[in-house]
Amino acid sequence: MGFRPSLPQLAAAVVVISAVVAFAVSQVRSSRAAARQRLEVAVQAVTLGAKVPPLELFGRDGAGVPLERYRGRLVFVNFWATWCGPCVQEMPSLVALSRSVDPADLAFVSIAEDDSWPPVDAYLRKNPLPFDVYRDQPPRVENVFETTSYPTSFLLDRDGTALYRFNGARDWDAAAIRELLALEGVRFVGP
Repeated sequence: MGFRPSLPQLAAAVVVISAVVAFAVSQVRSSRAAARQRLEVAVQAVTLGAKVPPLELFGRDGAGVPLERYRGRLVFVNFWATWCGPCVQEMPSLVALSRSVDPADLAFVSIAEDDSWPPVDAYLRKNPLPFDVYRDQPPRVENVFETTSYPTSFLLDRDGTALYRFNGARDWDAAAIRELLALEGVRFVGP
């Protein structure tokens, strides 16, 4: 005849197993939070957590496109201008990043702050961008994002909450940026 635990022994075993699982889960969460914090500092990300209101973006044809069109995936919003040296300098790394992620996970939205389309068009002829390009016009989207310098970028979550603000130019294809995006659930498909 084999060992048959009593009801109190089973209950005690369940409590012990539950405590071990809860501890393991809290350790994983704590480890993830520490990694996220380390990466936020490394990439100089300003944490936000603010819901972005409904916005219209304006493409080359002048038609309004709601920012909500990108919901369901993370959205990287980059404010830049053709006359901005640091903006132009960081663009190749942003292009490299965009080509390396799964577009089902992360959409890229480029908002040019030029006063008209001709300089943007000239830039795009020489430097085609693999993501959507809009031009800011009244009512200015940059005002909603409280952008005062270029380049400035934001990462929005799948529901339209601004997670991070990135002030200034950087290497968007850097390992720390990739790690931070991976923590947000972005899958990488290329180099």
